[in-house]
Amino acid sequence: MLIEYLSQTTGIYLLSSRLFSTGMATVVSFVLAMLLFPSYIRFLRKMQVSSEFGNATGVAAGGGDGNAAAVKGPEGPVMPAGLLFFGIIIIATLATVRINAYVVSALVIYCFFSIIGAADDIAKVVNQRKVARGEMSQKDYQYKADGISSTLRLALYLLISLIVAVLAYKYIPNINKSMNIPFFSVDKWYPDASVWLFIPLMTLTIAVMANGVNFTDGFDTLATVPSITCLTFLGIISFVASNSIWSTFLLIPYIPGLQEILPLIGAIIGTLLAYLWFNSPPSTIIMGDSGSVGLGGFIGIMFIFSKSEFFLPIVGFIFLLEFCSVFMQMGWFKLTKKRIFKCAPIHHHFQFGMRAGKRYGEGPLAEFKIKSKIMWRFHILSIILMIVGLILFLKVR
Repeated sequence: MLIEYLSQTTGIYLLSSRLFSTGMATVVSFVLAMLLFPSYIRFLRKMQVSSEFGNATGVAAGGGDGNAAAVKGPEGPVMPAGLLFFGIIIIATLATVRINAYVVSALVIYCFFSIIGAADDIAKVVNQRKVARGEMSQKDYQYKADGISSTLRLALYLLISLIVAVLAYKYIPNINKSMNIPFFSVDKWYPDASVWLFIPLMTLTIAVMANGVNFTDGFDTLATVPSITCLTFLGIISFVASNSIWSTFLLIPYIPGLQEILPLIGAIIGTLLAYLWFNSPPSTIIMGDSGSVGLGGFIGIMFIFSKSEFFLPIVGFIFLLEFCSVFMQMGWFKLTKKRIFKCAPIHHHFQFGMRAGKRYGEGPLAEFKIKSKIMWRFHILSIILMIVGLILFLKVR
């Protein structure tokens, strides 16, 4: 908005460039995050807000009934980074974006989903203090750490996604016409998406991705790099698809107006890169639900907007794998009282499997090595899958 005003008042052509505004959003968000994260982390430490049970002042650390004495001094990483994400992304976006229906819809999803996640983060802190006061046992804390029950949270995801899907279908002309099918060019097969197909697909995609990114955010940075690769894929697709010449040449859907979403993507990537700076092992601050849920919802709606929803199983494979592992584990356990995985989400399955092998020894250092090995392999896989997704979307027709 600010950059559009400056472009109109100064007449400087550079300010009207979408690539320039996207680059500025990325740089501004990165710089803001680098400046604000140290103070924010000190504030959370002063408030004794920890991401791990027993690592913050005022949280019990063992004991027969789960109500042991508090540990003095925050030793582990603090949380949540998502609250700072929200402020930085909104500031950088409003300074560089040009508002249209795509931007409004994406911001609505990001804002509301971040608020839902923030409710859980706040509740975890409140319940930690209850344990310290002896009002709740550690065992009860493990089941009541979430402020919103999983059923209510899923219902809110679906409700918000449904409302946005209905409004988007009605008011965004280019979104409700056709669907992009993998391996087919738009001049060969570009089927219409009826309202009964499009709205449920958009609703489920957003809700599943919100859960998928949230489940993946179990280890330090585990969800961050796959999120950056998904956003990079979506940014490239959005830029190319919004150009009539390039989209015609590549035989992909032409989506006018989608380029306005690029600064928002840039703002999120810039913030995540700064987050990686402070969260590189050993981590200093954890994303929390306020970060992961909002991020997942945004990625989900962007796959719909860019008409690349059928490429989500490739580019967003890690998030879908995490989501499906939890869904399968819960469903199978309810049916048979047995588990498919050692623990879900699936990164914990790998964690316990590597720990059982005793290759890495025992103790905190061994656990650090195991988590780092899993994270780096997930990161590498996400980069390869992004490249495969770009090749398939842009060239294999």
